[in-house]
Amino acid sequence: MMHKSRRRLLPALLPVLAIGGWAAACASKDPGAGESTTTAGESTTTTASSSSGSTSVDTTVSTSTDPSTTASTTASEVTGDPTTTGGDVELRGACALADRVGSFQVAMEADYTAFSGSVADGVVPVTILEQVGDDGTCVLLRRNNPFCDPMCTPGQTCDFDGTCLPYPANHDVGVVTVTGLVQPVMVEPLAPTFSYFDTSLMHPAFEPGAAIELSAEGGDYEAFVMHGIGVAMVVPSAKEILLNTGGAVPIEWTPSGSDATLRLVMKVDQHGLTPVQLICESDDTGSMMISAEIITQFLASGVTGFPSADYYLQTADSVDLAPGCVDFVVRSHRQTPLTVEGHTPCNGPNDCPDGQVCDVPIQTCV
Repeated sequence: MMHKSRRRLLPALLPVLAIGGWAAACASKDPGAGESTTTAGESTTTTASSSSGSTSVDTTVSTSTDPSTTASTTASEVTGDPTTTGGDVELRGACALADRVGSFQVAMEADYTAFSGSVADGVVPVTILEQVGDDGTCVLLRRNNPFCDPMCTPGQTCDFDGTCLPYPANHDVGVVTVTGLVQPVMVEPLAPTFSYFDTSLMHPAFEPGAAIELSAEGGDYEAFVMHGIGVAMVVPSAKEILLNTGGAVPIEWTPSGSDATLRLVMKVDQHGLTPVQLICESDDTGSMMISAEIITQFLASGVTGFPSADYYLQTADSVDLAPGCVDFVVRSHRQTPLTVEGHTPCNGPNDCPDGQVCDVPIQTCV
């Protein structure tokens, strides 16, 4: 099992994107034709390939090694307003993938900070990833593709039992306010997708250790409150990660002395029908080791396209609403190159070594 640590909301002593709507989708008669893995408010990782690599935003933010189980992070009860009193509050961890109907994020990149989120009335089946490996620090999660025959009609999506379901729709949860930032944020949903976003935040939008609170006044569902802690910008120690079959990999970063979690998401099969991603988590100690066994299993699952490695330093909280679980993640993000020994990604023939050609559909020299 991955660690369970104590998240303590520290006093805010210092001054303290947009996720689109759910796209309509349905499964085709081809069992390999998958749906989009983007869920409302959840940034399931999307990847844009380029000659220099890929840009990813992780959205599988569950901190549980079992995707069917909601993660729990313990801390003390809150007393008073944590953004002003520095009280303790329980951070319950991110939603399990099978339960997540929505998510909100305050995400700090190198050059900007943005707020985004949404809440839907159900879970898109294809976003429920199957755990196929676990070494105690890392898990392997595989995307499976449900198959429906006859095909689902527009406005429906295919479930794993072969039946068609109404495609989950986003809902209005009222004005969402985030305090504890350098400047508070108040966001109304944007119809008709009922997405919440603000890309005009000050940068950085929060101080490390700041007690952050998200509150929704309620609309289609009841009002709710979630919490987070400001994090430092994550700083990987290495400029690149190299993976090879049978080799363990040490991962290092600059520890910030926080109660946040370091989350590393690696993807090497960008064009596979059932791609597997490797997700590793650690307390903010500055180092962790990825075992040779799980790397070997990871690479054996398939390697295509431009691999990506994304570091996140984050805290996560969650709440249960009528349709399911909604979480709130405060995070910083950095991407580094990821190289797989023996694999050369490509966009054209000039990218490949002598004796190989570029298989353009899968961006791989063969």
